[in-house]
Amino acid sequence: MKTTASILAIALCLAASAGAANAQTIDNNQRNWTNIRAQLNATISEVAGDVSATSAAIANSFTAEGNNLATLNNYQNFWGDSRSGLNATIGQVTGDVSLTSAAIANSATIDVDVATNINNTQLAGYDPSAALNSTITTVVGDVSQTSAALSNSASIESEFGRVASTQFNGAAVYADMNTAVRNVTGSVTATTAAIGNSLTVTGF
Repeated sequence: MKTTASILAIALCLAASAGAANAQTIDNNQRNWTNIRAQLNATISEVAGDVSATSAAIANSFTAEGNNLATLNNYQNFWGDSRSGLNATIGQVTGDVSLTSAAIANSATIDVDVATNINNTQLAGYDPSAALNSTITTVVGDVSQTSAALSNSASIESEFGRVASTQFNGAAVYADMNTAVRNVTGSVTATTAAIGNSLTVTGF
């Protein structure tokens, strides 16, 4: 499954030279108490190429990429309702077909060469829900479909001194897919994923 935490992420680029004297500090504070909705209804046919359709409802999203950090503090709090829906009818495509429906409460991606301290806090209290309904026929290529709902997702890649992460999910998480696929010459993959808390740490 493609990492849905990267879908429509907000990028923050840092330019910092090496050395402790030039190290930077980032404090990110995101709070959302409203409902987030994304709905895509698509009818696509007779395409001489690839077809890609994405419906994404994301409450809080944070991306940090750079060289040298003293401290990074990420705080994300979501008490709304995130819902994504994708209804697609697709036929007669000579390329690949990719469909994604993603509902995310809190998402953080941190890619820093060197960091002394990384603190991540993500809180979610209401239900992320993703739904994908599709009918796909006559595709000369591959078909890939993903319906993913995530409450808290964090990815950290860095040579760090310390990482402290707290993820709290008090919500139900729903991912649904109903699909009919016929006459495909390539491979067919269909994935539904409902995730409460997810943390990936690499690079040390």
